[in-house]
Amino acid sequence: MTSPTVPRSRLTPGFTLLTRRTVAFGIDLAMVVVAVLVARRLLGTGFGSLAMVALVLTAVFGVVEGETGFTAGKALLDLRLVNERGQPPGTTVAIIRSAAWVVDGLPCLGALALALIWFSPKHQRIGDLLTGSRVISTRDEPAEPAPTAGPGPAPEHYSLTVEQETQHFDPIWDDALAAYVQWDPVERRWMKYDDALGGWGPVHVV
Repeated sequence: MTSPTVPRSRLTPGFTLLTRRTVAFGIDLAMVVVAVLVARRLLGTGFGSLAMVALVLTAVFGVVEGETGFTAGKALLDLRLVNERGQPPGTTVAIIRSAAWVVDGLPCLGALALALIWFSPKHQRIGDLLTGSRVISTRDEPAEPAPTAGPGPAPEHYSLTVEQETQHFDPIWDDALAAYVQWDPVERRWMKYDDALGGWGPVHVV
């Protein structure tokens, strides 16, 4: 049986992800500007124009992004918004996350958001931290150096030494779970590959 590809998005350097998120945001912002211009052209500068812009923003950054994980920019840059289970976070969470741009983006012209995305362990801005969401890469990242040998043929006891907790291991087949498992040094917990979701989720150890 072939081992699944390790989700390199967990290991993507902050700067690389920051660059792609910035470009994706620029694409989305350009679409918002177009929506504003169209609204002003059709409805003027009154309440109707503001209502149309608010509706477009809610639809794109609330409903579409919340239910699919994508905006136009994210889709073009192979990025996706997910929750802790690796699934789209839902409309409510996406709206709250977008509203957090008042804190993330307005002060210092977005410098706070850029710094957090670059330096935080999971590359999360305040909106991500508040809602338990994160932006991940959906593309195959370049191959990395061969990882250190795994802690054993099967992680029956699910325990590692302090030194091993900071290392990267190849996925290991676990007969008890009938799935591939892998230690995630960023999350600091075992993850298993879910074929149905096409991604990794935490192993709940009893």
